[in-house]
Formats: sequence, structure tokens, C-alpha cells
Amino acid sequence: MKSLFLLIALVLSAMPAYAKIEYSVIIPVDVEAENSVVAKDKAMLDAQRQAFLEVAGKLTSTENVEKLKALSDDSIQYFIRSVGVDNEKSGGTKYKADLSVQINEHLLKDYLVENEMIKFETDNLLVIPIFKPHPQAYPLLWEDDNVWRHSWQSKGLIKFGAMQMRTIGDQYRYIDNLSAQNALYMTNEIYEQISSINDSDKIYVVFAEPLENGDLKITLKNEYTKSEENFAIYNDGDNNVFDKAIEKSVMMISNMERDTKLEASENTVHSLNAVYIYQDMKDWLLKSKVLSELSMVEGIDTKSFGGGKVNFSIRYTGSLQDLWNALQESGFSHEASSNYHIIR
Repeated sequence: MKSLFLLIALVLSAMPAYAKIEYSVIIPVDVEAENSVVAKDKAMLDAQRQAFLEVAGKLTSTENVEKLKALSDDSIQYFIRSVGVDNEKSGGTKYKADLSVQINEHLLKDYLVENEMIKFETDNLLVIPIFKPHPQAYPLLWEDDNVWRHSWQSKGLIKFGAMQMRTIGDQYRYIDNLSAQNALYMTNEIYEQISSINDSDKIYVVFAEPLENGDLKITLKNEYTKSEENFAIYNDGDNNVFDKAIEKSVMMISNMERDTKLEASENTVHSLNAVYIYQDMKDWLLKSKVLSELSMVEGIDTKSFGGGKVNFSIRYTGSLQDLWNALQESGFSHEASSNYHIIR
């Protein structure tokens, strides 16, 4: 099979502030220990730490990176989304490979924000607390005995990572038909009116209902994605069940926001510049057909021909590691170099 050269630009350490940050880093490792298994474990930890610090260094200052070096290996693994392995050689006391480490963008950014290591754009969320006092009761929103909404209001503005949560207030009372029932089963018209007042489409309905055993069941609904999560808070009789429920709700909403952003990121179309060395046009047509039929490939844009080379770009979704995996499943292999990949 003819060689397919995918030329990938390096992300320079002195990159401009507006340049796109890559969260996948290729780390060559060559480690020796008492045996190859120990050497591999050490190589994995070292590569993850190096990739984590390298990506973090593109987001925050050198001073803050020095602080991040104090994190344990277990803590750093929390930020690792995946590790791909290429050109693996193991035996005796040595382990050698090219490791492609994918950093979880949203977890890293949230951590840096919470530790005041980066500035951030605030995500403004609106919370609509609905309360059902007992199974036979009607749900409550504006009513004075909605103790669930009063509990949220008593917290004021809730800040968590890059999120700022506000509880629905009196300025929303004047939306036609905005009752507890219509909030639980929200129409697009009501949603659009709330979004307009809130100046954000991040709206969460938080429905609380006591269970027969005294516990509190919470249902969270993202009105933008229509996704739902639910959990129960154990009532241990210390009269702070609502406080516990609010704390857990904030964490769950944060996770739901993170999942939404991650899904959006995975659906983002990326572009990769590439060069293929060919002997005749038929060879290139066959290879481009294989590439274009990969499920994650959105399209191939040819830029120029000449001198036995075709310059083109691949538009794809998902991560770069996902692209490599798709190529491998199609019978290709690849080697990592300092500034390009060779696909065979």
C-alpha cells in the first residue's frame, strides 16, 4: 500500500492568544526499569503528567504550571480522557512507544477556574424550583408554601466553577401561563420567553417531591437539551435535607453542562491538512474513497496536484485519536513523527 502522509502543524509554545489549543499531545517514551511491565507503568504516568502540564501551560501562566507540578499522579489521571499507543516495543527491562494523550478540556478548565488560574466567561444559568408537598398535591412554583424555591432563593447567587446560578424571580411572573405544571412540561414559547429575560438558554427545572419514607426525590431537567437526571437525598432528621439537595443539584447540573459541552465538542468539525504521494491518479482515487467513507469523515477537499503529490484537507468530527482508530480499523497504520504522521 502506498504511503499516505498526513502533515500536522505543531502547536507552538509562543502561539498567539487567539490560536486554537489542542488537547491531544503525542509523547514519545523510552523507559527502562526492573522489568518491561514496570517500565510501561512508569512511561504511562510520565506521559500523562507531561501532556497535562503541556496543555495546562497553554491556558495558564508559568507560575501556575509550577503549582500544578505538585499534583499527584492519581490527581492528574482525573484529567486524562484517553491514551492511545503507537509503535509499541516492550521486552526485557524496556518499554518504548509513542503515546497520544487526550486531556479532558472541560475538567481542566473547570479546575483552573476554581483555583483562579485562568479568567473565564461565566455561564449564567436559571433554576426553576418546583415543589410537590405530597403525592396527592399539585406542584408549586409561585405559591408561598413552595419551601423548595425559598431554600434556593436563600442561597442568593450560586457560583460553581464557571457557572453562576440564579433562582427564578418575580420578573418572570408576568410570563403568560408560567405555572408549576407548565414549567414541568414547558412549551417552546414559554422557554423562549424565559430565555429572553434571562439572556441565556441555560434553564434548569429542579423538581423536588418527598417520598413516603421522608427522603427527597430530585429531578433535574435541562430545558435546552431536554435531558434529565434524578437522585434521592436521605432524610436523616437533621432538618437540612433541602440544603443537601441543593448542593447535590448544583454538582449534578455542573456535570450535565459538562456533558452537553463535551457532546458539542465531539460534533465539532475539525480540519486536517494532508499530503498523499501517488504514482497515478487511480491510486489516489482509491485511497481518497476509503478515507471519505469513514463515518467520522465529513469530507475531503482537494487543494492541488503536482509532482506526484496531492494536497488536501480532511474534515472530521471527534478527536484526532478517534480518526487514527478509524483508519486502523480500515486497514491503515500510522507512525508518529515530530511534526507529521505517516499513514500506510
